[in-house]
Amino acid sequence: SGVGTGPVLGTGTASEAAAVARPLPVVRPLDARAAALALPVPRVDPDDPNAGFLAALPASSAAFGSAGATATAELGAALRAAPADSVELRLRLVRVQLELGAARTAGDILTGLESAYPDDWRVIWYRGMHALATGDQGTAALSFEAVYDAFPGEPAPKLALGVCAEVLGQLDNAQEYYRLVWAADPSYVGAAFGLARVQLCAGGDRLDAVRTLESVPESSIHYTAARVAAIRARLRERDAREPLYPDLAASAEQVERLGELGLDAVRRERLRTEVLGSALDWVLMGGSGGCGTLGGSGGGRTGPLALLGSSLDERGLRFGLERSYRTLARLAQRGEERIELVERANRFRPRTWV
Repeated sequence: SGVGTGPVLGTGTASEAAAVARPLPVVRPLDARAAALALPVPRVDPDDPNAGFLAALPASSAAFGSAGATATAELGAALRAAPADSVELRLRLVRVQLELGAARTAGDILTGLESAYPDDWRVIWYRGMHALATGDQGTAALSFEAVYDAFPGEPAPKLALGVCAEVLGQLDNAQEYYRLVWAADPSYVGAAFGLARVQLCAGGDRLDAVRTLESVPESSIHYTAARVAAIRARLRERDAREPLYPDLAASAEQVERLGELGLDAVRRERLRTEVLGSALDWVLMGGSGGCGTLGGSGGGRTGPLALLGSSLDERGLRFGLERSYRTLARLAQRGEERIELVERANRFRPRTWV
Protein backbone atom coordinates (compact mmCIF):
# COMPACT_ATOMS: atom_id res chain seq x y z
CA SER A 1 0.00 0.00 0.00
CA GLY A 2 2.85 2.32 0.83
CA VAL A 3 0.72 4.15 3.40
CA GLY A 4 2.18 4.03 6.86
CA THR A 5 4.06 0.87 6.19
CA GLY A 6 7.36 -0.13 7.26
CA PRO A 7 5.73 -3.19 2.59
CA VAL A 8 2.71 -3.41 1.54
CA LEU A 9 1.98 -3.69 5.22
CA GLY A 10 4.69 -5.78 6.66
CA THR A 11 4.94 -9.48 7.31
CA GLY A 12 4.24 -9.28 10.99
CA THR A 13 7.77 -10.22 12.10
CA ALA A 14 9.16 -9.34 15.48
CA SER A 15 12.14 -7.64 13.84
CA GLU A 16 9.74 -5.12 12.30
CA ALA A 17 8.15 -4.66 15.69
CA ALA A 18 11.54 -3.85 17.19
CA ALA A 19 11.76 -0.80 14.93
CA VAL A 20 8.49 0.74 16.10
CA ALA A 21 10.08 3.28 18.42
CA ARG A 22 12.16 4.77 15.62
CA PRO A 23 10.48 7.56 13.62
CA LEU A 24 8.65 5.99 10.69
CA PRO A 25 7.28 7.83 7.66
CA VAL A 26 3.55 7.98 7.13
CA VAL A 27 4.10 7.35 3.40
CA ARG A 28 6.83 5.32 1.74
CA PRO A 29 7.93 6.25 -1.80
CA LEU A 30 6.03 4.13 -4.29
CA ASP A 31 7.97 1.11 -5.58
CA ALA A 32 7.31 1.41 -9.32
CA ARG A 33 8.30 -2.17 -10.08
CA ALA A 34 6.02 -3.60 -7.40
CA ALA A 35 3.23 -1.28 -8.52
CA ALA A 36 3.63 -2.41 -12.14
CA LEU A 37 3.39 -6.08 -11.16
CA ALA A 38 0.34 -5.32 -9.01
CA LEU A 39 -1.61 -3.84 -11.94
CA PRO A 40 -4.60 -5.85 -13.18
CA VAL A 41 -3.76 -8.74 -15.50
CA PRO A 42 -5.75 -8.60 -18.77
CA ARG A 43 -8.16 -11.46 -19.33
CA VAL A 44 -6.91 -14.17 -21.67
CA ASP A 45 -8.38 -14.01 -25.17
CA PRO A 46 -10.71 -17.04 -25.34
CA ASP A 47 -9.75 -17.55 -28.99
CA ASP A 48 -6.05 -17.88 -28.17
CA PRO A 49 -4.72 -21.42 -28.86
CA ASN A 50 -3.48 -21.63 -25.26
CA ALA A 51 -6.59 -20.18 -23.61
CA GLY A 52 -7.56 -23.45 -21.93
CA PHE A 53 -3.98 -24.22 -20.90
CA LEU A 54 -3.48 -20.76 -19.35
CA ALA A 55 -6.83 -20.93 -17.56
CA ALA A 56 -5.41 -23.76 -15.45
CA LEU A 57 -2.45 -21.63 -14.31
CA PRO A 58 -2.40 -18.63 -11.95
CA ALA A 59 -1.88 -15.22 -13.51
CA SER A 60 0.94 -14.48 -11.08
CA SER A 61 3.53 -16.63 -9.35
CA ALA A 62 2.31 -15.18 -6.05
CA ALA A 63 -0.54 -17.69 -6.19
CA PHE A 64 1.54 -20.65 -7.38
CA GLY A 65 2.05 -22.27 -3.98
CA SER A 66 5.79 -21.80 -3.40
CA ALA A 67 7.56 -18.67 -2.28
CA GLY A 68 9.51 -16.01 -4.14
CA ALA A 69 11.74 -16.94 -7.05
CA THR A 70 10.92 -20.64 -6.62
CA ALA A 71 7.26 -20.01 -7.40
CA THR A 72 8.17 -17.84 -10.39
CA ALA A 73 10.52 -20.49 -11.73
CA GLU A 74 7.82 -23.14 -11.30
CA LEU A 75 5.34 -21.01 -13.21
CA GLY A 76 7.90 -20.38 -15.96
CA ALA A 77 8.53 -24.11 -16.29
CA ALA A 78 4.80 -24.76 -16.52
CA LEU A 79 4.45 -22.15 -19.27
CA ARG A 80 7.28 -23.67 -21.27
CA ALA A 81 5.27 -26.90 -21.34
CA ALA A 82 2.49 -25.19 -23.33
CA PRO A 83 1.22 -27.20 -26.30
CA ALA A 84 1.79 -24.33 -28.77
CA ASP A 85 3.21 -20.83 -29.11
CA SER A 86 0.74 -17.94 -28.94
CA VAL A 87 0.41 -14.25 -28.08
CA GLU A 88 -1.12 -14.94 -24.68
CA LEU A 89 1.61 -17.42 -23.81
CA ARG A 90 4.35 -14.94 -24.64
CA LEU A 91 2.60 -12.17 -22.71
CA ARG A 92 2.45 -14.43 -19.67
CA LEU A 93 6.16 -15.14 -20.10
CA VAL A 94 6.81 -11.38 -20.12
CA ARG A 95 5.25 -11.16 -16.69
CA VAL A 96 7.22 -14.13 -15.39
CA GLN A 97 10.48 -12.58 -16.57
CA LEU A 98 9.59 -9.28 -14.88
CA GLU A 99 8.83 -11.12 -11.65
CA LEU A 100 12.25 -12.79 -11.91
CA GLY A 101 13.88 -9.41 -12.46
CA ALA A 102 14.90 -10.37 -16.00
CA ALA A 103 13.70 -7.13 -17.58
CA ARG A 104 15.92 -7.50 -20.65
CA THR A 105 14.49 -10.92 -21.50
CA ALA A 106 10.98 -9.57 -20.96
CA GLY A 107 11.79 -6.66 -23.25
CA ASP A 108 13.08 -8.97 -25.97
CA ILE A 109 9.84 -10.96 -25.90
CA LEU A 110 7.84 -7.74 -26.12
CA THR A 111 9.91 -6.45 -29.04
CA GLY A 112 9.09 -9.59 -30.98
CA LEU A 113 5.40 -9.23 -30.18
CA GLU A 114 5.40 -5.55 -31.20
CA SER A 115 6.88 -6.45 -34.58
CA ALA A 116 4.14 -8.98 -35.25
CA TYR A 117 1.21 -7.28 -33.48
CA PRO A 118 1.95 -3.53 -33.28
CA ASP A 119 -1.68 -2.53 -32.71
CA ASP A 120 -2.66 -5.23 -30.21
CA TRP A 121 -3.78 -3.44 -27.05
CA ARG A 122 -2.56 -6.32 -24.88
CA VAL A 123 0.98 -5.92 -26.20
CA ILE A 124 0.77 -2.16 -25.60
CA TRP A 125 -0.46 -2.78 -22.03
CA TYR A 126 2.46 -5.07 -21.27
CA ARG A 127 4.88 -2.57 -22.81
CA GLY A 128 3.52 -0.03 -20.36
CA MET A 129 3.94 -2.45 -17.48
CA HIS A 130 7.51 -3.26 -18.55
CA ALA A 131 8.35 0.44 -18.92
CA LEU A 132 6.92 1.28 -15.50
CA ALA A 133 8.82 -1.58 -13.87
CA THR A 134 12.10 -0.49 -15.47
CA GLY A 135 11.83 3.23 -14.74
CA ASP A 136 10.76 4.48 -18.17
CA GLN A 137 7.71 6.37 -16.88
CA GLY A 138 7.26 8.35 -20.10
CA THR A 139 6.84 5.24 -22.24
CA ALA A 140 4.64 3.72 -19.56
CA ALA A 141 2.32 6.73 -19.56
CA LEU A 142 2.09 6.79 -23.37
CA SER A 143 1.30 3.07 -23.47
CA PHE A 144 -1.41 3.27 -20.82
CA GLU A 145 -2.88 6.38 -22.46
CA ALA A 146 -3.21 4.40 -25.70
CA VAL A 147 -5.10 1.65 -23.87
CA TYR A 148 -7.24 4.25 -22.11
CA ASP A 149 -8.13 5.83 -25.48
CA ALA A 150 -9.22 2.41 -26.73
CA PHE A 151 -11.21 1.59 -23.58
CA PRO A 152 -12.15 4.89 -21.89
CA GLY A 153 -14.71 3.26 -19.61
CA GLU A 154 -12.35 0.66 -18.15
CA PRO A 155 -10.88 1.35 -14.69
CA ALA A 156 -7.60 -0.56 -15.21
CA PRO A 157 -5.94 1.99 -17.56
CA LYS A 158 -7.02 4.83 -15.26
CA LEU A 159 -5.40 3.03 -12.34
CA ALA A 160 -2.21 2.55 -14.35
CA LEU A 161 -2.19 6.22 -15.35
CA GLY A 162 -2.65 7.14 -11.70
CA VAL A 163 0.44 5.13 -10.80
CA CYS A 164 2.43 6.77 -13.61
CA ALA A 165 1.34 10.24 -12.52
CA GLU A 166 2.26 9.47 -8.91
CA VAL A 167 5.72 8.20 -9.86
CA LEU A 168 6.23 11.30 -12.04
CA GLY A 169 5.23 13.56 -9.14
CA GLN A 170 2.04 14.77 -10.85
CA LEU A 171 0.02 14.38 -7.66
CA ASP A 172 -3.07 16.29 -8.80
CA ASN A 173 -3.41 14.04 -11.85
CA ALA A 174 -2.73 10.94 -9.79
CA GLN A 175 -5.37 11.94 -7.26
CA GLU A 176 -7.95 12.46 -9.99
CA TYR A 177 -7.29 9.08 -11.64
CA TYR A 178 -7.35 7.22 -8.34
CA ARG A 179 -10.53 8.99 -7.27
CA LEU A 180 -12.28 8.09 -10.53
CA VAL A 181 -11.34 4.43 -10.21
CA TRP A 182 -12.28 4.12 -6.54
CA ALA A 183 -15.63 5.84 -7.06
CA ALA A 184 -16.46 3.65 -10.05
CA ASP A 185 -15.33 0.24 -8.79
CA PRO A 186 -14.56 -0.49 -5.11
CA SER A 187 -12.99 -3.81 -6.10
CA TYR A 188 -9.93 -1.83 -7.20
CA VAL A 189 -8.64 -1.36 -3.65
CA GLY A 190 -5.24 -0.30 -4.99
CA ALA A 191 -6.94 2.93 -6.05
CA ALA A 192 -7.94 3.61 -2.44
CA PHE A 193 -4.39 3.13 -1.21
CA GLY A 194 -3.08 5.26 -4.08
CA LEU A 195 -5.58 8.02 -3.36
CA ALA A 196 -4.66 8.01 0.32
CA ARG A 197 -0.95 8.19 -0.52
CA VAL A 198 -1.28 11.21 -2.76
CA GLN A 199 -3.69 12.91 -0.34
CA LEU A 200 -0.98 12.68 2.30
CA CYS A 201 1.90 13.59 -0.03
CA ALA A 202 0.03 16.55 -1.51
CA GLY A 203 -0.12 18.14 1.92
CA GLY A 204 -3.88 17.92 2.22
CA ASP A 205 -5.93 17.13 5.28
CA ARG A 206 -4.72 13.77 6.56
CA LEU A 207 -8.28 13.02 7.61
CA ASP A 208 -9.13 12.84 3.89
CA ALA A 209 -6.63 9.99 3.61
CA VAL A 210 -8.06 8.32 6.71
CA ARG A 211 -11.59 8.55 5.31
CA THR A 212 -10.41 7.03 2.03
CA LEU A 213 -8.74 4.10 3.79
CA GLU A 214 -11.69 3.56 6.09
CA SER A 215 -14.00 3.42 3.07
CA VAL A 216 -12.53 0.02 2.13
CA PRO A 217 -15.41 -2.36 2.95
CA GLU A 218 -15.09 -5.09 5.56
CA SER A 219 -15.85 -7.64 2.85
CA SER A 220 -12.55 -6.81 1.10
CA ILE A 221 -9.52 -9.03 1.69
CA HIS A 222 -7.59 -5.77 2.07
CA TYR A 223 -9.82 -4.46 4.88
CA THR A 224 -7.29 -5.17 7.63
CA ALA A 225 -4.42 -3.61 5.68
CA ALA A 226 -6.53 -0.51 5.02
CA ARG A 227 -7.45 -0.10 8.70
CA VAL A 228 -3.85 -0.58 9.80
CA ALA A 229 -2.81 2.07 7.27
CA ALA A 230 -5.56 4.38 8.54
CA ILE A 231 -4.23 4.13 12.09
CA ARG A 232 -0.75 5.01 10.91
CA ALA A 233 -2.03 7.83 8.73
CA ARG A 234 -3.64 9.32 11.84
CA LEU A 235 -0.60 9.15 14.07
CA ARG A 236 2.71 9.09 12.18
CA GLU A 237 4.66 12.30 11.69
CA ARG A 238 2.36 14.18 14.05
CA ASP A 239 3.54 16.99 16.27
CA ALA A 240 2.84 15.87 19.84
CA ARG A 241 1.69 19.42 20.60
CA GLU A 242 -1.29 18.98 18.29
CA PRO A 243 -4.70 18.06 19.78
CA LEU A 244 -4.26 14.30 19.25
CA TYR A 245 -6.99 13.09 21.58
CA PRO A 246 -9.61 12.32 18.86
CA ASP A 247 -7.09 10.44 16.72
CA LEU A 248 -5.75 8.50 19.69
CA ALA A 249 -9.31 7.53 20.59
CA ALA A 250 -10.17 6.45 17.06
CA SER A 251 -6.90 4.55 16.67
CA ALA A 252 -7.36 2.71 19.95
CA GLU A 253 -10.85 1.65 18.93
CA GLN A 254 -9.56 0.41 15.58
CA VAL A 255 -6.80 -1.65 17.24
CA GLU A 256 -9.35 -3.32 19.49
CA ARG A 257 -11.69 -3.92 16.56
CA LEU A 258 -8.90 -5.49 14.50
CA GLY A 259 -8.06 -7.72 17.44
CA GLU A 260 -11.66 -8.90 17.55
CA LEU A 261 -11.43 -9.68 13.82
CA GLY A 262 -8.42 -11.91 14.38
CA LEU A 263 -5.41 -9.69 13.67
CA ASP A 264 -2.30 -11.72 14.48
CA ALA A 265 -0.60 -11.06 17.80
CA VAL A 266 2.59 -9.51 16.41
CA ARG A 267 0.83 -6.92 14.26
CA ARG A 268 -1.63 -6.21 17.07
CA GLU A 269 1.15 -5.48 19.55
CA ARG A 270 3.05 -3.44 16.97
CA LEU A 271 -0.01 -1.25 16.54
CA ARG A 272 -0.46 -0.99 20.31
CA THR A 273 3.09 0.29 20.66
CA GLU A 274 2.49 2.88 17.94
CA VAL A 275 -0.70 4.14 19.57
CA LEU A 276 0.66 4.07 23.12
CA GLY A 277 3.94 5.65 22.00
CA SER A 278 2.09 8.51 20.29
CA ALA A 279 -0.02 8.96 23.41
CA LEU A 280 3.07 9.06 25.63
CA ASP A 281 4.69 11.74 23.45
CA TRP A 282 1.44 13.71 23.61
CA VAL A 283 1.19 13.44 27.40
CA LEU A 284 4.84 14.43 27.87
CA MET A 285 4.16 17.54 25.77
CA GLY A 286 1.34 18.50 28.11
CA GLY A 287 -1.62 16.84 26.42
CA SER A 288 -4.44 15.84 28.72
CA GLY A 289 -7.76 14.22 27.99
CA GLY A 290 -9.27 14.82 31.39
CA CYS A 291 -12.01 12.33 32.21
CA GLY A 292 -14.12 10.14 29.98
CA THR A 293 -13.43 6.98 28.02
CA LEU A 294 -10.86 6.19 25.36
CA GLY A 295 -10.64 2.92 23.43
CA GLY A 296 -13.51 0.67 22.54
CA SER A 297 -13.45 -1.60 25.61
CA GLY A 298 -14.46 1.19 27.96
CA GLY A 299 -18.03 1.30 26.72
CA GLY A 300 -19.87 4.23 28.23
CA ARG A 301 -17.99 4.40 31.52
CA THR A 302 -16.72 7.71 32.81
CA GLY A 303 -13.67 8.44 34.91
CA PRO A 304 -9.94 8.75 34.26
CA LEU A 305 -9.22 8.08 30.62
CA ALA A 306 -7.76 4.73 29.58
CA LEU A 307 -6.05 3.93 26.31
CA LEU A 308 -5.93 0.25 25.31
CA GLY A 309 -6.13 -0.75 28.95
CA SER A 310 -3.54 1.79 30.14
CA SER A 311 -4.35 4.95 32.05
CA LEU A 312 -3.77 8.05 29.98
CA ASP A 313 -0.83 9.39 31.98
CA GLU A 314 2.91 8.89 31.76
CA ARG A 315 3.07 6.05 34.28
CA GLY A 316 0.16 4.12 32.79
CA LEU A 317 1.36 4.51 29.21
CA ARG A 318 4.89 3.41 30.12
CA PHE A 319 3.51 0.27 31.76
CA GLY A 320 1.39 -0.35 28.67
CA LEU A 321 4.38 -0.01 26.35
CA GLU A 322 6.43 -2.28 28.59
CA ARG A 323 3.73 -4.96 28.44
CA SER A 324 3.48 -4.78 24.66
CA TYR A 325 7.23 -4.99 24.12
CA ARG A 326 7.50 -7.95 26.49
CA THR A 327 4.72 -9.65 24.54
CA LEU A 328 6.59 -8.99 21.31
CA ALA A 329 9.76 -10.38 22.90
CA ARG A 330 7.95 -13.63 23.71
CA LEU A 331 6.80 -13.82 20.09
CA ALA A 332 10.24 -13.10 18.62
CA GLN A 333 11.76 -15.89 16.54
CA ARG A 334 15.42 -14.99 17.05
CA GLY A 335 17.43 -14.40 20.18
CA GLU A 336 18.82 -11.01 19.17
CA GLU A 337 15.31 -9.74 18.41
CA ARG A 338 14.12 -10.95 21.79
CA ILE A 339 16.98 -9.21 23.58
CA GLU A 340 16.36 -5.93 21.74
CA LEU A 341 12.65 -6.00 22.58
CA VAL A 342 13.28 -6.81 26.26
CA GLU A 343 15.74 -3.91 26.44
CA ARG A 344 13.14 -1.64 24.87
CA ALA A 345 10.56 -2.82 27.42
CA ASN A 346 13.00 -2.06 30.23
CA ARG A 347 13.60 1.45 28.90
CA PHE A 348 9.88 2.21 28.95
CA ARG A 349 9.25 0.71 32.38
CA PRO A 350 8.57 3.53 34.85
CA ARG A 351 10.82 3.82 37.88
CA THR A 352 9.41 2.19 40.97
CA TRP A 353 10.57 1.63 44.55
CA VAL A 354 10.34 -2.15 44.16
